[in-house]
Amino acid sequence: MWNWIRVVVGLVLIWGALGVLGYRMGWTAHAHRGQAALVRTALAHGSCTSSSTQWPSTPAQEGTLAGVLAIPNLAVAAPVEEGLGDDVLNVAVGHAPGTPWPGQTGTSVLLAHDVSYFANIDKLQPGDVVNVDTGCTTVDFEVVGHSVVQSGAPIPQQPGEAVVLDTCWPTDALWYTPQRYLVTAVLTGTTVNKDAASDSTPSTVAAADTFDQKYSSTAPAELLAQGLDLTTNTQPMGTMQFAGIPDSVWTQSPAPLAVEEAALQAFFGGLHAAAQHRADWWSTLAPGVAMPGPLSGATVSGHDAPLDVTITASGDTPTSVALDTVVTLSEGAAPGTYREHVSEAVDGGTIVITGWEVDHA
Repeated sequence: MWNWIRVVVGLVLIWGALGVLGYRMGWTAHAHRGQAALVRTALAHGSCTSSSTQWPSTPAQEGTLAGVLAIPNLAVAAPVEEGLGDDVLNVAVGHAPGTPWPGQTGTSVLLAHDVSYFANIDKLQPGDVVNVDTGCTTVDFEVVGHSVVQSGAPIPQQPGEAVVLDTCWPTDALWYTPQRYLVTAVLTGTTVNKDAASDSTPSTVAAADTFDQKYSSTAPAELLAQGLDLTTNTQPMGTMQFAGIPDSVWTQSPAPLAVEEAALQAFFGGLHAAAQHRADWWSTLAPGVAMPGPLSGATVSGHDAPLDVTITASGDTPTSVALDTVVTLSEGAAPGTYREHVSEAVDGGTIVITGWEVDHA
């Protein structure tokens, strides 16, 4: 059986290997479990009278809810679950199997998607506080350093008890990158929460109630059946940016990834509709928007730039999405290389295309 260091290195190597697949498949959010509900469940373990951290038994089952990771300076309150599978990382921070739980002897490793809970961990400075709350116990850590390493590099070890936060670098990337950003924090203390079920729930948890909105495009069922996601459409992904006045807690949650998924569904739907000369599908996706001539009957034969996503939001409410890329179109009326700028509006949980510009690159 591997020791925990080899397990973590192996996991990081796997994430690195997905760099190639990331351009084809990417990753999308399927947050079928609400963030706020998970956080409240983790905190509501009842009153505690012992000094035990009340961690799950080791090894724990994938998806076991273990606690809440809080980073006060970033206003992050994220559920922590065992494992690094998609079902975990699309809604929570994952605890690397084989590593100790935070506060136990050794270095615990916690991983999350970059443009989700760990979107801003590169802003943490030495002395900043990180804590993990099991409901019974709060384990406090202090940041001592950070590093950018190649995927597959060994996780740095600290004497005593420590935690390493691990994510992709750069932290705005929408694909699996070959580098990792690591934040190391060392244990400073442990507090028993005698009234764990009290009203001490962080305000960020209450705010997270609005982050469980589901989003979708207006693509008809027949078009959806063709596959309108990154698993069935080749598209190199670039970065995610924010515009407007978005709430910082919202931007560090799975919510923007859910918006991105629906925005891509509309984008791929438009390409499919145009390639198949389906004006009816197009008008459903983009009511009142003329289909660009070069798209009609054309297929994308080359990706000359990654697809960048910009989400405009006011507080915790997204209002629009912009997608930008450069592609080579084959067949159709005007084959060639084009810049594409797609504008989409977000109305509640529905995303519709409001503009599609195609210009010679």
